[in-house]
Amino acid sequence: MLFDVPPARPTDARITGVVDWAATSWGPADLDVAHCSTNLALLHGPAWGLRFAEAYEEAGGVLAAAASERLYWRVRDGLACSEEVRSVSQPWREAGRTELTTRAVEGRLDAYVTALMDALG
Repeated sequence: MLFDVPPARPTDARITGVVDWAATSWGPADLDVAHCSTNLALLHGPAWGLRFAEAYEEAGGVLAAAASERLYWRVRDGLACSEEVRSVSQPWREAGRTELTTRAVEGRLDAYVTALMDALG
């Protein structure tokens, strides 16, 4: 993901682009949005992941019409990521995000998936 982060107001960061070279394929936009949501939740906290799909649609992106289908992809991706927490958190620490210990990332993932499940009611 590419970001524009104003130095004086980092909380006003905005996504300016997405590069997906490692796993290019055909599939539903919902899966890409779900994967990005999971990564944002792990990197910056569950609220970021929960907000991304809405921001995507506000920017003109189109997701599945049924809320249950959109939720399916998000939960599926979050659960799939649980197998990779250790392998994704290590490079982030090496890149300077030392607070992203495996335990911290696991906690963020648990909170994110729990919030998604709570959306079911």
